Amino acid sequence: MEKTDIIKQVHDNEISLIRAVFMAPDGIIRAKAVTPYGLESLLASGVGLTSAQTSITVFDTLPPQSAYQPVGELRIIPDPSTFTILPYLQGHARMLSDLMTIEGEPWELCPRGLLKRTLRKLHEYGLIIQASFENEFTLYEQQGNAWFPFGKTPSFSSESIDQSSDFILGVITALKNQGVYVEKFYPESAPGQFELPICHQPGLSAADQQVVFRETLRGVALAHKKRVSLMPKPATNWAGNGCHIHFSLWDNNNRNVLYDRTDDYELSLIGHQFIAGILDHLDGLLAFTAPTTNSYKRFVKHGWASCYRCWGPDNREASIRLASSFSHAPEKTLNLEYRAADPTCNPYLAMAAVTLAGLSGIERKLELVPPVLSDPALLSLEERSKYRISVYPSTLEEALDSLEKDEYMTNAIGKNLTNEYLIMKRHEIETINTLSGDAEIDTYRFLF
Repeated sequence: MEKTDIIKQVHDNEISLIRAVFMAPDGIIRAKAVTPYGLESLLASGVGLTSAQTSITVFDTLPPQSAYQPVGELRIIPDPSTFTILPYLQGHARMLSDLMTIEGEPWELCPRGLLKRTLRKLHEYGLIIQASFENEFTLYEQQGNAWFPFGKTPSFSSESIDQSSDFILGVITALKNQGVYVEKFYPESAPGQFELPICHQPGLSAADQQVVFRETLRGVALAHKKRVSLMPKPATNWAGNGCHIHFSLWDNNNRNVLYDRTDDYELSLIGHQFIAGILDHLDGLLAFTAPTTNSYKRFVKHGWASCYRCWGPDNREASIRLASSFSHAPEKTLNLEYRAADPTCNPYLAMAAVTLAGLSGIERKLELVPPVLSDPALLSLEERSKYRISVYPSTLEEALDSLEKDEYMTNAIGKNLTNEYLIMKRHEIETINTLSGDAEIDTYRFLF
């Protein structure tokens, strides 16, 4: 959208606040807002932000080890093409934004900028990624002074669809009005748990959609006097909330290069190599796709969340599921599902990291291990060894250590970004370690 069109839309729709939304590495959706009087300045040169903000934790603490302290300035530069009037909050509009230096250069710690660089690298191979995020979340309602899960019906319960209809239709309609389309909806197995997969989009748009989804979900919930939690494991005895990332690779002729009808599983050589790269770097990848201490409580045996490093066709206990293609159009619908992610992940960092790991498999022509066709937890040690199956890191700290040791991922992501991310997340762990009992759950519940 042209800047003049944005100014006109703001005037014609009586918009009072325009948010410049950004996401630093911590994964929290943050924003600065301007009134119409500040809109032209925002569109021309953005709005200021301390450079330390990209190292601040989800608890709003700045690690003393960070290289970015009180001195230093960035600009939040809105992307005019993402301008949207918020349908769930009268008088508000939003633009997604990049973080730039005051000289106008991309800020090296900007996750959206990292994804842009990653997609350019992918394009050098003649490839485009299509992706979508498959979100699970927990809906809460207030009873007295406390918040409780909304409904306790069985998974896929038609009754639950009845009970949640007003809220869910509100979310679906609000997303549609912002150009984001929900593909399916179903109640999940935990109390108050639902899933709303959104339609796929090319690279950057897919990650942008995830930000819009999270914002809209929370905004519509507040309008319905409810709250949502994207916390991976909101209760020990409940199923956790995942955020599976579906993706496929396409060439410039609009051909799905993952598909090969001659392969036993219809998976091309590029597909084999891409999966092999992801599996090779998976332990470090988890630092980005499962970025909280609570994330690792979701990875349990037989939990349908995956906790073993492996892949398999329609195997929901594998890190990567080769999703069945539709019989009428296998060449268009074959895709991969990265299952070791949850909704607290920064979608820009997660997509960039998974893509870079996959590219390393193509670059090195890695050979893919055979697929696992059963629950890996039921295999013997000898069978796991045969398929090179290993268990995930059991804590965020272990995943961060794996990332730090992964020279390829550190260089591909960027040494400064990786180092600041490690510092930030380790500081977050220190904060969590001071808590006891259910305090971790209470702390994370409504942060994301």
